[in-house]
Amino acid sequence: MSRTAALGLLCLSSLIFSNQSLSIAANEQLGDNTFYGEWQWSDTQGQYQQLKLQFSEDLIHQSEVETFRLSYSLTYPSQAISAYLSPRLEHAVAMINQYVDDPETRLDDILQALRSDSDSPSSKMLWDAYEQYTHDAFRHLGLLPCLHPQGAQYPCVRPNYSQLFYQNRDRVNPIIEHFTQQGDLNRSLAEAQAWLLTIPSKQENNYSFTSPVDVLKDNRADSDERALLLALVLSELAPNYPLYMVYPADSVGSASPAWLTIDASSGIEGPTIIIGDSAHTLVSGSSELIKEMLLAEVQLISDALY
Repeated sequence: MSRTAALGLLCLSSLIFSNQSLSIAANEQLGDNTFYGEWQWSDTQGQYQQLKLQFSEDLIHQSEVETFRLSYSLTYPSQAISAYLSPRLEHAVAMINQYVDDPETRLDDILQALRSDSDSPSSKMLWDAYEQYTHDAFRHLGLLPCLHPQGAQYPCVRPNYSQLFYQNRDRVNPIIEHFTQQGDLNRSLAEAQAWLLTIPSKQENNYSFTSPVDVLKDNRADSDERALLLALVLSELAPNYPLYMVYPADSVGSASPAWLTIDASSGIEGPTIIIGDSAHTLVSGSSELIKEMLLAEVQLISDALY
């Protein structure tokens, strides 16, 4: 992040802060907050399938915290980042000033110090602290910075889908185990896709993102939440091939619409699309919509999950 963009972010923060499958879902509460869910559907061979899941109270709590933190940060990015940065920068300034003998190089005002072009050791240390804490803030909140289509003066963040992917891999192991029993890659994927169709769609929302466990608990998902859930399964079925979250380049907040694709060399059956110079096989999302966008020359981002 450039110094100009970083300073703009801090200034803004200061101002604001001062189908074909049968679906029967039965969710029950076991104990205080233990979740039990059951899905029933007909697979691609017309056979009855059933998936049962149970999540502990601790796992439900972790997921709810992740959902709340990320959704708040997507809705109020400047406030969320400022809440993380402010106390850490104040502490950094206090520590730096302990070793400053010259009163003229003391850091009394953070914004003023960042605006100045001073090459003093104290100013350099403050910038180092700012850049490190900003990186830490995005990581803590599960965000990635982006460029707002209306200009750099507006805050722009998106979910860090790769980070969310890794954070949730071990949380949905029972689902992964269920679909890795098929043996055949394309059939396993088709069964996973059939199961996902039993989860009702919800309205697309740029200002919230629901973690996979919460998606299962609520039994509803929008396009990027559904794509991430499928990615967790597909990464175990075809671990040697890259997976991508694909969405319009002008997306602000939670990407909408979103698709999941896999490298076309994987041999997975499905529509093939070209993004940049790379061939992708589409595994989730509307193939008609993405083809319309490509024909209209809408710029798309392919965000590698791993």
